[in-house]
Amino acid sequence: MNPIAPCLILLDCQMDQVQPPDGKIDPENQAVIKRIETLLQHARHKGWTVCHSQLAPERGEPARVPIKSLRPTTRETVFVRPGLSAFSDPYFHQILARSAGTPCLLIGFSAPFAMLATVFDAQTRGQELTVVPDAVGSLAVEPRNVAETRSMSFDLIGRLSPTLDWSEVERSWLSDLAPA
Repeated sequence: MNPIAPCLILLDCQMDQVQPPDGKIDPENQAVIKRIETLLQHARHKGWTVCHSQLAPERGEPARVPIKSLRPTTRETVFVRPGLSAFSDPYFHQILARSAGTPCLLIGFSAPFAMLATVFDAQTRGQELTVVPDAVGSLAVEPRNVAETRSMSFDLIGRLSPTLDWSEVERSWLSDLAPA
């Protein structure tokens, strides 16, 4: 088990990022939600720094609804950002600065858009974020399905940012839990 508590960043864990217009959440995204739940519960139990970054709704658009099991608690910082990247919130970098020297794990949804934009900005700023691909989902981007969209996203993300396999997350961070 890793003795250093990481910072856990949940990006775009809202229903509009996992539920397409037909209302049927893809099984791959359901599995991602379960992995995020596992990691989030562990982080809360162990006292990790947990923050949430959510895209602000457009003017006149209703508030975005969080995925019920991934809702922020009152003790967790929530950034409601104006742009795709988590860094578009002017205070987001402060969480990372306070977590200097500890791993920052990036998980959530919107892989081909917000996730990629955040990784690009982190690279530009010299901030290391470690993406956990098995805890990152996406809606399908036509003509691709969910699996193809994720694969395409991680082809790019993996070139810019370190990634961590779920088996390594279990071994390093979740060793006191049963495998998910």
